[in-house]
Amino acid sequence: MKMNSVFKKWSLLTFVAAATTLGCLSCSDKDQERVEPPVVETVVHSISGMVLTPAEAAIGGAKLVVAIDGKTLEATTDAQGKFALEDLATAGTYAFVFTADGRIDATAEVVIADDKKSHNESITVVMDKKPVEQEVTEEVKVEHTTDEDAQKAADEATQQENATEDAKADLANVTKEQIVQTKEEVKVEATTEVATEDAEAAVKVEVAIPAQTVMYVKDDAGKVVEAPKNLAISIAPVANVASAEDNTATSPAAAPAVATVVCGPDGLHFATPIELTVANPMGDESFEGASLYYLNPKTNLWEKETAEVKLTENGYKTEVTHFSAYSVKLPGITPKITDATEKLSVEGVDNTTGSKTLTKVEIPYSIKQGVEVSDIKAACTAQGLSDISFRMIKNIVANRMGATTVSTEEKTYKTGMDLLVGQGIRVVSASQTVTGYTWNFKVVTLSGVKTVTVTAKKYGAASIQVQGYSKDHTGGSN
Repeated sequence: MKMNSVFKKWSLLTFVAAATTLGCLSCSDKDQERVEPPVVETVVHSISGMVLTPAEAAIGGAKLVVAIDGKTLEATTDAQGKFALEDLATAGTYAFVFTADGRIDATAEVVIADDKKSHNESITVVMDKKPVEQEVTEEVKVEHTTDEDAQKAADEATQQENATEDAKADLANVTKEQIVQTKEEVKVEATTEVATEDAEAAVKVEVAIPAQTVMYVKDDAGKVVEAPKNLAISIAPVANVASAEDNTATSPAAAPAVATVVCGPDGLHFATPIELTVANPMGDESFEGASLYYLNPKTNLWEKETAEVKLTENGYKTEVTHFSAYSVKLPGITPKITDATEKLSVEGVDNTTGSKTLTKVEIPYSIKQGVEVSDIKAACTAQGLSDISFRMIKNIVANRMGATTVSTEEKTYKTGMDLLVGQGIRVVSASQTVTGYTWNFKVVTLSGVKTVTVTAKKYGAASIQVQGYSKDHTGGSN
């Protein structure tokens, strides 16, 4: 192990120092007192984080499995939803998979740079509730006993004025196993997960499939395949769906979302559009410029749908022609994003005037974990907005950032080194990354459009670099 090799090197250094002293009895006092600086070779890392619900409640007992360089690490979150992986000797990409009862599996990736600094990475992971499912039972299906019957139904559907161009091509030649037609309306609904005090700001999302709708399934290659015998429609309101454009200010992925929902099963298409409704709990107030986006599974990019989003008394209504991850976003409110670092207060260890060797030296320090958010309630009140509008904006920010609270965490940099009398370790640099966000939410009211400015600071990785020194001269850094 690397730690053993470090101890061997220090044992050798101690032995050489003793031999030099014994062999130089005739040297001057100055030469006898000369102490070489320690070489700080051990660099270890840590990854800590929180696992939360979209309502920012801790998920205790969540399992995490981490893959790095062909090895696997495992851990479980505590009652506060926290986990910590300590003494990581390997730099590189750590791939996380999180599982918990009643929750959709979540993934995350942490990259630790191989730059001879000790890194402490901090992440927040949000795990959404599993989808609401409703089976399309035989009682609500139109029975097609022959391929001819199925083709006739498909032809009638594609001849309708609002039939999609894709369906006209996809359903040109089908079998009775490849389509499902509804005899009556199928409606599935679910509600976003919010804190108890924000219950009035929970958003209901509804999918309504009209009677006589023809449905079919396409595989990843775009080929029409047999529909599942027990076809079930599922919807899952989620906090956020990661895309290839996250944290790019000009991309749709960075725009805040009124609601994001994953509809299933994957690959389900409709010959004619169906209705997706996202409720508006804000009453006479609403967000300006809402648009519908879907996540293209081939590119992992959010793309704007051509369907219009209309604000009705029942909420934001739009039409979709296939199932995917959908998001009613506010593209005019993409955030201003800034990257910075904050200096950490970390003290080195001085044993130049000590009386004994300090073994396995550790350096304590503290970092911030989570997100600091400006006073949203005060900003809304100043604009004369309702309490529900405040809670809606708060939840939108929480979904985008993962959290709206910050805590101080005590950490330890384990150097794994011994300091002889006359030696010390100084801190060359110690900092933590901070990403800043600024949104200008536009809320339409009976008296005009009001602007609510929200700022947030998301704390990220901390890095520390140390250097050995002696009472005679400075050594090398790690």
